Amino acid sequence: MTQFKDITLHRIYEARRRINALIQRTPLIPSAYLSSKWKKDISLKLENLQPTGAFKLRGAANAILSLTPEEQKRGVITVSTGNHGKAIAYVAKKLGIKATIYISDLVPDVKVTAMKTLGAEVSIVGENQDEATQKALLTAEKQGLRYISAFDDPDVIAGQGTIALEILEQNPNIDTLVAPVSGGGLMGGIAFVIKMMAPHIRLIGVTNDQEPAIYNSVKAGHIVQVGEAETLADALSGPISDDNQYTFEMCRQFVDEFTLVSEEQIAQAMVYALYTEKQVLEGGGAVTLALLLSDKTQQLGQKITAVCSGNSVSVAKLLKLASQYQT
Repeated sequence: MTQFKDITLHRIYEARRRINALIQRTPLIPSAYLSSKWKKDISLKLENLQPTGAFKLRGAANAILSLTPEEQKRGVITVSTGNHGKAIAYVAKKLGIKATIYISDLVPDVKVTAMKTLGAEVSIVGENQDEATQKALLTAEKQGLRYISAFDDPDVIAGQGTIALEILEQNPNIDTLVAPVSGGGLMGGIAFVIKMMAPHIRLIGVTNDQEPAIYNSVKAGHIVQVGEAETLADALSGPISDDNQYTFEMCRQFVDEFTLVSEEQIAQAMVYALYTEKQVLEGGGAVTLALLLSDKTQQLGQKITAVCSGNSVSVAKLLKLASQYQT
């Protein structure tokens, strides 16, 4: 097992202490419907209830609060599909720090508006994340800004790992943990904590079947470049760079299984979340429910927790889906 010298349990506990005043300790609630459907004990970790609407607040807060005063004074820059950018903007506004966010033109308007409302400088550059990232890194070097990766950053990973600390405290008896996978910051942080503290827990990573970067890369045994398709799970879209330092290897080593869900399954899960669980979930935040609504759940353990990761979806889109997929 490769050692990740920059990521330790101590660092994750320090992240929890550091970000405590800015984040919510989100509830872990039982799902009566899913538990009854599969005759299992199924609970939902509601990260969609964070102040910015997604788990990304944890990593963003830890990364910014870990900067030196000089770095904070100069400001930060990042690239985002939306939720990381919202989180960076939120923390930067709280601390009086300048935040610049580069995005591609695939980012939904609801997320762009949210970032601007929080006071961030938002620049739409390029048709995909690769182009936006190249521009952001050049700007960071030119202006002396700290670039904060949305996932491949030890402080970001440590912040996301605090979710697993909470889950183990809220329900230490689980045998299966299901979480979304995109660039691997969320799953990397969660998986590190679980495998260090409760290695018997089975980890299932879920993503959409449209250009799944981590899924394809782990399957191939090396980083595979993917495109960016239009998808309901836009938060999960995008490539992993060839110079990835942490998340690919963490997911490869620690995650027991990866599985894909379709666009139709995601849509149905979003509507199910609204009508049955009374929760607003975006596509990327509902992929775990998409899995748990499928027959694959029969192959999982008896005590399952699923991370519901974000709520950044427009009301209009959600209502349109609801009219198509009423449960």
